[in-house]
Amino acid sequence: MVIVTTRIPGVANMVRTVDHSIEMEHLGPQDIMSLFEAYVFGDQQQPWQEHYELHDVGLKIVKNLKGSPLAAKTVGRLLRNQLTRDHWTRVSESKEWESQVSDNDIMPALKLSYDYLPFHLQQCLSCCALFPEDYEFHAEELVHLWIGLGILHSDDQKKRIEDVGLCYLTDLVNQGFFKKNVSSFGSPCYTIHDLLLELVVKVSSYECLSISSSNVMSIQIPPSVRHLSIIVDDADVKDKVTFEDYKRGLRALEKRFEVQNLQTLMLFGEYHANFSRVFRGLFFEARALRTVFFSGASYNVEDVLPNFPKLVHLRYLRIKSSAGFYDDKSLCVPSVLCRLYHLEVIDLLGWKGRFGSTRYMSNLVKLRHFVVPREELHSDIFEVGKLNFINELRAFRVRKESEVFELSQLGKLGNIGGLLGIYNLEKVQSEEEATESKLIQKSHMQELILGWDVHRSNRNPTFEENVLENLVPHRNLQCLRIRGHGGTNCPRWLSSNLSVKNLESLSLDDLSWGNLPPLGEMWMVNGLGLEYQNCNLGQRFQNLKRLELVKIPRLRKWVWDNTSHLFSQLEELTIKDCSELTELRSSHHSCDQPQQEKSMAWFCRLRSLRIKDCPKLLSFPPIPWTSGPCSAVIEQVGNGLEKLVYIEENGSESTYSLEVEGKDGQDCVFLNKLVFSNLTYLKKLVMRNCSPLPLDRLLMLTSLEFLQISGSSNVLSLVESLSHVRCQLPVKKISVERCGCNGKELTQLLSLVPELTQMKIVGCEEIKWLGVAEQSSTSSSAAAAEKLYHGQIGQQQRESKGGVDGVLLLTPQLQKLTIEGFPELSLLSYSLEGDREGGGLQGLRSLQSLKIRNCPMLLHSYSISSIPFLTSLQELMLMDCGEFRGEGIGPLLAQCHLTKLSIFKTPNFFAGSEPLDKELLPRSSAHQELDLRTDDIAGFLAAHRCSLLSSSLTTLTIGSNEDAERFTHEQAEALVLLTSLHTLVFIYCEKLQCLPAGLNRLASLETLQIVECQVIRSLPEDGLPSSLQKLDISRCPAIKSLPKGSLPSSPQLLVIYKCPALMSLPKNGLPSSLQNLVIWDCPALKSLPEDGLPRSLQELQIAGCAAINSLPKGGLPRSLQVLDVGYCDNEELKRQCRKLRGTIPKMLI
Repeated sequence: MVIVTTRIPGVANMVRTVDHSIEMEHLGPQDIMSLFEAYVFGDQQQPWQEHYELHDVGLKIVKNLKGSPLAAKTVGRLLRNQLTRDHWTRVSESKEWESQVSDNDIMPALKLSYDYLPFHLQQCLSCCALFPEDYEFHAEELVHLWIGLGILHSDDQKKRIEDVGLCYLTDLVNQGFFKKNVSSFGSPCYTIHDLLLELVVKVSSYECLSISSSNVMSIQIPPSVRHLSIIVDDADVKDKVTFEDYKRGLRALEKRFEVQNLQTLMLFGEYHANFSRVFRGLFFEARALRTVFFSGASYNVEDVLPNFPKLVHLRYLRIKSSAGFYDDKSLCVPSVLCRLYHLEVIDLLGWKGRFGSTRYMSNLVKLRHFVVPREELHSDIFEVGKLNFINELRAFRVRKESEVFELSQLGKLGNIGGLLGIYNLEKVQSEEEATESKLIQKSHMQELILGWDVHRSNRNPTFEENVLENLVPHRNLQCLRIRGHGGTNCPRWLSSNLSVKNLESLSLDDLSWGNLPPLGEMWMVNGLGLEYQNCNLGQRFQNLKRLELVKIPRLRKWVWDNTSHLFSQLEELTIKDCSELTELRSSHHSCDQPQQEKSMAWFCRLRSLRIKDCPKLLSFPPIPWTSGPCSAVIEQVGNGLEKLVYIEENGSESTYSLEVEGKDGQDCVFLNKLVFSNLTYLKKLVMRNCSPLPLDRLLMLTSLEFLQISGSSNVLSLVESLSHVRCQLPVKKISVERCGCNGKELTQLLSLVPELTQMKIVGCEEIKWLGVAEQSSTSSSAAAAEKLYHGQIGQQQRESKGGVDGVLLLTPQLQKLTIEGFPELSLLSYSLEGDREGGGLQGLRSLQSLKIRNCPMLLHSYSISSIPFLTSLQELMLMDCGEFRGEGIGPLLAQCHLTKLSIFKTPNFFAGSEPLDKELLPRSSAHQELDLRTDDIAGFLAAHRCSLLSSSLTTLTIGSNEDAERFTHEQAEALVLLTSLHTLVFIYCEKLQCLPAGLNRLASLETLQIVECQVIRSLPEDGLPSSLQKLDISRCPAIKSLPKGSLPSSPQLLVIYKCPALMSLPKNGLPSSLQNLVIWDCPALKSLPEDGLPRSLQELQIAGCAAINSLPKGGLPRSLQVLDVGYCDNEELKRQCRKLRGTIPKMLI
């Protein structure tokens, strides 16, 4: 269900799917008062008793809120700041209330809240008027912008302006102007309610202006405007008329305001680059710019700002490429950047072009943030120590040959507040050089990476230990990662003399330390293989949330006990590649599950556990250790476990899936680690190569909907104490693959799942017979189910292959059934309800989809005179079904329920289907459309059959045929009898040399696809039908040309994909009706048609065609609206296309 809310009735009428919309009234007096009280007083009980002097004033204010929750939120938070009668009275008596124009007008309430904001917060809000509606702001993005606008200041020299900005953002959230959300990518973000944005636009209109196609001609532009944004929506480039209108309106702006005074310029929209010529003229004289943000850029900055090198006042530059933009080597960040000395923020994280050299970036001595996607852009900066204000340096690589890359450079960076990554530490020349980095003085630094080259040949353990001892970070450090250190001991500042107690994240990677930080009781192993205890109880981390241990070869055991209060804050634990690790457990080691769960109580906040490539690990925590939100991934460990994955299902914290895979031939004792009492939210369980689950454990999965079991000796382990108890599972879908269970055992499982609607069984060799259980035999106890089972098995099955236990009885309520890989499986030839003519699958009266693969005896043994298929079927797929003949297919077609029929590698299916009397077929025009797929050309293409299907068959796929070379005359004539056919597909026909003649007579055919036909060289000489709308030729290596007259004039879409021999398109031009032309990976194609492209063409896409180096001599048609050459390999063609920018609404280059 999708619920759409809007304040505009017209929008509601457009999107509604019901007869009437629901009008959401304002809150009533009592409800709005309760909400107001909550925002003002929080959880305080009976607040008016404590603040009785405010009650009468509060009533007046609430009356002015007009029942609006948003107004209650903003005004309530304003009043919460001062619970005094004077303050409340000033708010109540404000003249702003007098500007209300209707009973629904809440803008005065919002404006009042804005007016009471401090001036610096008003400034922070004003710039948001430049952004599109529903824009998702990130905290770092907002702070950087405020820095660029120069509106962040700090009176406290110890407080960085970044911290000031975060405080401002928190204040705006608390005041209700920003709402904290989660972005579409899962990261935290902030949004502004559309009414609040409307207010911000109004109050900042004297200096901030946002232009869109809807207001470009009408908006009033005050001479005081200094900040401008232009928004290009997809709708603005939907066609040429709209495109040209917007361009005309933008050109007119040049005469309506003084661009010389502009200080901020923002451009938004995936296709705004197509207006770059207009922008170039409009902003030619914009030399006072301080803030520039291009979102959706696919051009060089100078293409829009030709005087970019002269922007000497520029403080903030952010360029973000469009989502559909391809990496383009012709585009590069301006080299002049390092001469714009006032720059404080450069954000190129979303830029997909080239970057050029960052060698002289240290000239920008005011630079605070250099945000780029690749760390080498940081590590290449010469004399980085000049950047005194830089907030983050993702990579600094020590180099012996140059003083400008010594650690002393880092000692000059006093403002580091984010990440500092130091690599190649094996090249440090002395212990004193390490000290000169002055890490201990960097009190704002949040994250530190210390890296040695793990592939170096020589290591000096003693020297490297001393270097690390001198790289002492400040105690405020939150995240630390150490990788490749060659010493044999953990530094004292991280162990016995722990100075970084406030760490939130610790990662140790590829270390041969003999002792580790204070992480509880650890047992290490020395070079002789002897164990010794490493336990430092005198120190502890106070706030450790994430711990990662990777390649710690000397770690043998990790035991936690009462000292594990060390982990009371731990949320994520990752252990990888610890080759000697054997135990990860509580000191009270027990196989008793409650005791195991009790031991995990020390990890009360743990939400993520990752263990991988620890081949000797035999003991690990119970999974899941809590019934609350958590996840676990355990792979390649000992104890017979190959993989265990316990994660949220579809991102929902209330539903989970569990996948468990054992190792072939090993006992699955790890199943004892599963805590079934914590699996009540489990929706999906997948078990591979595991011991069968005991029934009592399975019954604890009260939310289970999907059960998959493969490679097991059985599907279920019955428990004697439950044999007479009525049991049910809520499972709706079951898959059983390559298990050793017999029919009886699987039938017992099915008797426990009365809600089952989907089932898949694959390759269970002990199952020999297949039938349908009586309705009364489901939802029973195990003992009752077994009794009914034996009562339903016939004498033939008792005495034949597999005996009585070889019969599988399906539940009658199944809707989807897939059977694969049963060479000897046969159907019961009688009904269990006494009907000797209604056997087989006739008991599945609700069956809608049936798929049978590689079961040659299943249908072959069935009585030819009987009807093996149910009229409820909508989809039937048969593959490798031996000699089965399709006598029973007629009624399916007559009943008009079947919509998809697929027959492959069953050569006699159509040979056995006799002509069906036309009287049995429906005469109504409202018949069901049929999609038929087959490899049996000779069997299906018979005149009587095609004639009978002429009114119902709409889609035909002929594929996976390895023998047919040509269509006979009779087959071609039968094909044209399918007068309702609108889609025809030829796919994987390896020897087919040509398409059948007479396709031009298929008057209803709209789509023709030719895919993976290796030897087809051309299209039919007699042409294609005039009704054809789409022609798709893909992966046909023998096609060299599309001859004159081979294409009709009607197609609107032509796709040519991976045809390596294709050298030319039709010399007389492409179809005159063509609207969309796609050419991909045709390396031999040298040119587009010399006489030009059709005048009707609207979209042109060329990719992977390196030989096409020019556009047609006559140019592109004026009708073209989309040009995509982003994946084209020819730079000359791209160059010519760039010249057309501004003439085509949508261009991707």
